[in-house]
Amino acid sequence: MLPEARWWVVQHVDQGVRELWAWGRRYRSADGSMRELRLLRVANMLKRPRSDVEIAVAAYTCAFGRPAPWPQDWEREFLVRAREDVSRVVVAEVDLSDGLRKVLFDGTPEEASALHERGGRGAAAQVIRGEARRPGGDCVKCRLVLACDEVVRAPGLLGLPTYRRAKLRQVSISDLRYYDACPAQYHLRALHLPKVDEYAVPARIGQAVHHHLETLHARADRPCRHEDMPTDAGWPDPRWDLDTEAAEAGIRMLAHHPSVCPVQEDTSDLTIEKTLVFQDTAAQVLVIAKPDLVYRDAGAWVFRETKTTRRRQQGSDIFTQYPQVALATAVLGRGLLGGPVDGSRVELEILRPGGADLLMVDPADPQQLAEAYSALRRMARPWREDDTFAATPGENCRTCPVSRWCPSAAETDPLPSSQETARGADREQPA
Repeated sequence: MLPEARWWVVQHVDQGVRELWAWGRRYRSADGSMRELRLLRVANMLKRPRSDVEIAVAAYTCAFGRPAPWPQDWEREFLVRAREDVSRVVVAEVDLSDGLRKVLFDGTPEEASALHERGGRGAAAQVIRGEARRPGGDCVKCRLVLACDEVVRAPGLLGLPTYRRAKLRQVSISDLRYYDACPAQYHLRALHLPKVDEYAVPARIGQAVHHHLETLHARADRPCRHEDMPTDAGWPDPRWDLDTEAAEAGIRMLAHHPSVCPVQEDTSDLTIEKTLVFQDTAAQVLVIAKPDLVYRDAGAWVFRETKTTRRRQQGSDIFTQYPQVALATAVLGRGLLGGPVDGSRVELEILRPGGADLLMVDPADPQQLAEAYSALRRMARPWREDDTFAATPGENCRTCPVSRWCPSAAETDPLPSSQETARGADREQPA
């Protein structure tokens, strides 16, 4: 099989679809009778299998696409060449982390066409007709972002000076935390490279607790009750890989949630894990936020963030320790969701095995708002002004999930699981 640089493009499909092609690496036999389209993935990046629609469209374009170079102006049509006589088509998925190849389709062009008729054709037309806007991680690559109504304009949201000539960037609070740990770690994560042991045991407990509460709150019909909370160590989703001790710690944390559950009979406009995108037009940054819960209480907006930890909080700066709270305070303090600022609040729910704490921040309080902006500025300014993302190798390399891709990573042995648990036990978790 020989690599094929030209794209395989089907032109003038129907139902409004003018051109159809598939991303991947293309290969063909010397006589062109056999084609193989290899779809690339990396471990942990694609958490779901390829859908039947994806496979159908990939097989169809592989079978009937005509060779064409990528147009210099991407808005122009491809200049396709003569059709090749293809008798066999293979669509495979190749994992770039281990080189494993999985065949998704192997058949004739006629079989590829039949598969496309059953699922691919209608799905492609539906994409063309789609008008819904869903802001998120792809906004920074979208040419319509500057005119999109779903992206809220928020000049000065990060408290930074104006960067008029700077290229538009995108960031979340998690990104800033990765940067604070090591600029290179942030950069390698942003490249979506495969991660190894991304979550320590305490973080996995937090994720499991978060997932359980998300499922309960999605009902939005009544507050969480004690009978809704797990009592058996087999409660967590297997993907979080919790042993009995960790699962029981999660049980004790969840047992305290009903006393501080935000879902009440008068709760309205409840959204769970909704992605919000704000454009800080001064800093030239798209700020991505995904609050655990957002709802209205007596018409005013409330942000609820839930965290888990194994020890009681001891008077630390809430905005520095929990920068999500700082961002939520800035968003509500600016009235970026609409509605009154007075009455709005940020709630931080901290679940411990021995109890629950509910801390509140008033975005209408000038002092608290100023403290929130100060925390955001301290985190965001070094990141915004950095264009090299140099590594800071050391002990943090032991637990860095992308250190295998970092040429500057310190040569340190991984922490044993018992040390990893002890080291992370006192840290706030991303639940």
